[in-house]
Amino acid sequence: MLLKNLLTAINPVRLTAGSGADLAEYDRVLGLDINTLYDIIFIWINVIVIILVLSWLLYKPVRKFLNDRKDRIAGELAKAAEDMQVANDARAEYEGKMLAISGEREDILDAARKLAGEKEVAIIASANDEARLIMERAKTEIEREREKARDEVRTQIVQVSAMMAEKLIGGGMDEATKSRILDDAIAELGDAVWTK
Repeated sequence: MLLKNLLTAINPVRLTAGSGADLAEYDRVLGLDINTLYDIIFIWINVIVIILVLSWLLYKPVRKFLNDRKDRIAGELAKAAEDMQVANDARAEYEGKMLAISGEREDILDAARKLAGEKEVAIIASANDEARLIMERAKTEIEREREKARDEVRTQIVQVSAMMAEKLIGGGMDEATKSRILDDAIAELGDAVWTK
């Protein structure tokens, strides 16, 4: 009975109670006889043939696929390394440019400071020149005013002298005499040294 249940589980063919031939057939399945050995050898030969055929058919495509994948990964790694090198070069170039810009900025600032100093000197020199010109004009104007004041004083002295002379002489002077006395007084006063 146990054998019957076991065989039923292995082979779903219904066993009838009275069929001994069926049992003999199932005995062969579990037994190690020459047919089982032939079946095992045949199965192993089939497996080996299938493995050889599949390896012959699939080995090259699978190998090619794996080599292509390996080459693609190596190419991507090389491209990544190249991109990293390009990025590092760009970074170094950027840092170099930043240093150059900093140096150039300092040069520009120094040039601007120098130019500002030169302009300062030029402005101060121009202001000094203008102040000197103003002083010279003021001196010239003072000298002119001094000359004008001298001329006025001379004229007043001559007029006062003429009036005094007229009083002394007594009123009998004509215009020609007055003019001549006035010219002589001016000539004498012109030769005199004026003090400040």
